[in-house]
Amino acid sequence: MNKNARYVSKKIAQLSLSKFADLYADKRISPEFFIADEKQLLSLSEYPYRSDGYIIGICTRGHALVEANLQVYDAKPDAMLLATPFHILRIYNSSDDFLCRFIVFSKAFLTENNVNSHFLESFSYFKSASLPVIYPDHEDAKMLLDIYLLMQQKLEREHHPYRMEISRSMLITMLYEVESIYEKQHVMIKGKQTRKQELNMLFQDLVFHHYKEHRNVQYYADSLYVSPKHLTETIKEVTGRTAGEWIDDAVVLEAKVLLRNHDISIARVAEDIHFPDQSSFGKYFKKHTGMSPSDYRVVAAH
Repeated sequence: MNKNARYVSKKIAQLSLSKFADLYADKRISPEFFIADEKQLLSLSEYPYRSDGYIIGICTRGHALVEANLQVYDAKPDAMLLATPFHILRIYNSSDDFLCRFIVFSKAFLTENNVNSHFLESFSYFKSASLPVIYPDHEDAKMLLDIYLLMQQKLEREHHPYRMEISRSMLITMLYEVESIYEKQHVMIKGKQTRKQELNMLFQDLVFHHYKEHRNVQYYADSLYVSPKHLTETIKEVTGRTAGEWIDDAVVLEAKVLLRNHDISIARVAEDIHFPDQSSFGKYFKKHTGMSPSDYRVVAAH
């Protein structure tokens, strides 16, 4: 169940596939694809991160909170995490027995086999407005775990000449099985949505696509054919936060990700998020974080 996000960390990291694999991979067939058996994700719980890869995770024991793009979800047995490189993730408040199995892969791993370069975008759960955490029934979750375990067995045959091709085809099989489960879940969720919840979903999707260019509530209200007052009141009622706060948080979160990359100048960060100049970006960032972009860089580096 969605909860109101109560925490946005000051630190956001880019988690490369190689670093992710070093932390968790049990079987790594290539730098672009690996699976991990039941693991505690405690080393990822300190701050939000954005992964270079796509992640399909299945919780097998315990519970935790998963924050994805400022929304908070419960992770419990059979819950599935479906994350893309566009998600900023944080896993925290985990119980001592919290365990997950997961598969991590890059778009390149699939396209190496002449798969359409937009193949992943054909799956509804990898679209920007998708739900990053879903709750399949136990039978569906067990079926996916069976595929996972079979994939694990295939990966153990290290000298098999077609280990890579078999793994890729099994991953594609799993992607289609997840799509079937996701569609079923999405229909159930959508059927239970009130008009206010539906407006919130449409608003969140618009923010995801346009927060860099548009930071005023008027733009989103016009796009959704409602008044700014109605939009602000509805979003506040559904999420506990105003429409303006959601927009500002999305901008600040993106700025923090960019600022952690020291190869990008602060002026370039301002340009990437469509501020007219570095000075206006600095004022905006300080207003919402209490520190200047350069001070944030220093703090985030430690």
